[in-house]
Amino acid sequence: MLTFGLHKNTVFNWHGKTHKVERITPDDKMLLECMETGEFSIESRQQLLNDYKAGKIEANLEGVQNSVLMKQIYSRPLSELPEKILNQVKRRKQYLTSIYEYGPPIFTRDYLEPIILKIAVEISDKKPPNVTTVYRWHKKFCVTQETRSLIPRIDRRGRRGLKVDYRVISILVEVIESLFRQSPQTTIKTILGVLLGRIQEENKRLTPDEALKAPSRCTLYRLISKIEVFERISLKIGKQAAEKLFRLVKNNVETTHILERVEIDHTPLDLFLIDENTHLPLGRPTVTILIDHYSRMILGYYISYQNPSTAAVMGALRHAILPKTPIHQAIPNLKVEHQWVCYGVPILIVLDNGLEFHSVALESVAFDLGIQMQFCPKHEPRFKAVVERYLKTLNYSFASQIPGASFAKWHLRGDYDPQKHAILTLGEFTHLFEKWVLDIYAQTKHRGINTTPWAKWHEGLRSYELKLPMSVQDLQKRIGQVKTRSLSREGILVNGIHYINDKLGQVLRAHGKGVKVRVMYDPQDLGEIQVWAPDSEEPITVEALNQTYARGLTEQQNQEIQYYLREQGNAAVNEERLIQARYELSKSIEDLLSSRHLKNRKKGGRLSGISSNNPKGTILKNKDAKPQKIKPSGPKFNPQRKEQPFQMPEMLPTFQLKTNGA
Repeated sequence: MLTFGLHKNTVFNWHGKTHKVERITPDDKMLLECMETGEFSIESRQQLLNDYKAGKIEANLEGVQNSVLMKQIYSRPLSELPEKILNQVKRRKQYLTSIYEYGPPIFTRDYLEPIILKIAVEISDKKPPNVTTVYRWHKKFCVTQETRSLIPRIDRRGRRGLKVDYRVISILVEVIESLFRQSPQTTIKTILGVLLGRIQEENKRLTPDEALKAPSRCTLYRLISKIEVFERISLKIGKQAAEKLFRLVKNNVETTHILERVEIDHTPLDLFLIDENTHLPLGRPTVTILIDHYSRMILGYYISYQNPSTAAVMGALRHAILPKTPIHQAIPNLKVEHQWVCYGVPILIVLDNGLEFHSVALESVAFDLGIQMQFCPKHEPRFKAVVERYLKTLNYSFASQIPGASFAKWHLRGDYDPQKHAILTLGEFTHLFEKWVLDIYAQTKHRGINTTPWAKWHEGLRSYELKLPMSVQDLQKRIGQVKTRSLSREGILVNGIHYINDKLGQVLRAHGKGVKVRVMYDPQDLGEIQVWAPDSEEPITVEALNQTYARGLTEQQNQEIQYYLREQGNAAVNEERLIQARYELSKSIEDLLSSRHLKNRKKGGRLSGISSNNPKGTILKNKDAKPQKIKPSGPKFNPQRKEQPFQMPEMLPTFQLKTNGA
């Protein structure tokens, strides 16, 4: 190892600049010259030693480190050297040490040869080195001041480059990439066979002097062994999987209080649920979860049979922000012991790159509530590892223990049929889920925080004040689907439904026909919308013109009805036709829910609007319309058979009942 000393002409780095010791005074003061600026300064030796101990001074070894000799020094642990090499190092050191004992060496044969022979006799060396060899050892040691310079570098002997023609290497790379794209289980034998064929084709276009020499199997093994392990694994299992395999595990994100970081994600439950009326399996619902990173407590959730959507995100976010009320006991004698104390507006929510998270509606809600949004890189779930790990726990430790479990690994089912064993409705599962979240998961020690989520949340409550929107009504005005519409004399048209009231007339008179307004609505109930005029601070609540049709109707149900009517060419659709179509859809949903095919029952579950907020679904029938008295002349409305011709029945004449005094 190189040494460093504060003596004359020593060059070292200090305070980011190079200094040189020009002179040392009798009272141990040093005159230093700054090599960059030429300035002189006087410092005490003790002060410089203190700075050296603090790591502020280091030797300047640019001239030595860049030399060829320094690059040849063996730097790995000596224990890795073979015993034969270690013996050679000891032999060289013994020769030099003994020669230095005779005084400064003079490298002439007459002077040094007798000394070398005498040392050889003392150490029983049968083949003593010659004077030139000893001189090379001495020169390396003097230049580097490293005893490691005496280690022979036999590992560097021989030709360092590849002996195979670079054109063969290029063909080999193409063959390997092509074969591994076809099959990750490609063998060396297959690679060699294709490579030899490619070389023969190439040689047909070359002269005999330019012909390529095919490598042997051993040479091919050596060439492939030179490929980095990461590249070899990437060829077999893919680059993304290889990066996951070779990724270093770093410390997780740290948070200091509750609601500082909230992670959100969806997952299909590994569990089949049944319909409340038909008791037939409807499929596997999708759950959306918000979890607090600091305490690992669940803030909110939303469960439905629909695919991940903005409506599901809004439902889960609404449930997370508002204080929780005790859930309806769908399962008798199953009481939830602990209250759900988690609520409040989060500071930051972490999301992936799903389309439902990039919606304008969610961005608007986050802006209104002052929530920051952080999107993870694509295909990198580790950036929201807390919610990912919880969803795995939910399926493996909870859902898989319930009758009707489908299991994450389907091959574990054996003869077990999850649809035949399904016994829970969505309402019963929601009750059981909250029981598990509050009385089991929240009370179990979490190794990530070294305590229970329940205790960690209450610990966070002592240092952070939870925040809520100004009112529940204010939150309802902020959470929902957001669209921009033009205002006309007929009001506002959203999702094919007209909305109008007197307050919209004031906006029309103030801004004129065609003015753009911001519209927000609840996708689970199209009965009313919130309208922001261009200069309005607060929204206007506007109800649908046809309340009989729109009240309680979900956006997905409305889309199904509107699509069917468009398919039938009913351009001029009146109120009675819409009510009749709504009734026909309700009958169709009943048929879907009782179908023998799971695919149809799944669609029925989605169209019925069954969710954790509404376990029984949306009731489409409306007694005011009295659809049971209408006898359709055409075929029944069936979304599964849209190719059938549709004939609207003759409608009853409209009438009003007169009361006394009217």
